[in-house]
Amino acid sequence: MREREEVNDVDRERIIDQLRRCLTGREDVLLGYLYGSFLRHDGFHDIDIGLLVSGEREPYESYKYAMGIASDLERCITPRYEIDLRMLNDAPVEFQYEVVRTGHLLIARDESTRIAFEASVIAQFLDLKYLYDRTDRALLARVGE
Repeated sequence: MREREEVNDVDRERIIDQLRRCLTGREDVLLGYLYGSFLRHDGFHDIDIGLLVSGEREPYESYKYAMGIASDLERCITPRYEIDLRMLNDAPVEFQYEVVRTGHLLIARDESTRIAFEASVIAQFLDLKYLYDRTDRALLARVGE
């Protein structure tokens, strides 16, 4: 396992600016979020990015597409860190919610798209939260038996 990397606040902001500039040049990227350990001050292994992009793709095509963008982003930043990129288009709502709730917005092609996406994610998550909580309680009750 790789050692955790450390960056100071100035370098973190510089890397965020580099990522933002690189994503701004991609017209297909509608929204981009930075999330995960890179945002915290306790070290990181990679830089986690979630993107909402225009168009629909089959799962394998989406994977290849994401890997291409991740590779481009790795070349955009100095020093070079590994990028772990997830497409938000086809991600589970629980994941989308965590990215929206805890992430840092890198790029929004337009505010109406951001607002619509975030409102939809929050509404879907809240619709399902009761079921998640109920399932968790049932599982914990079984484990406690």
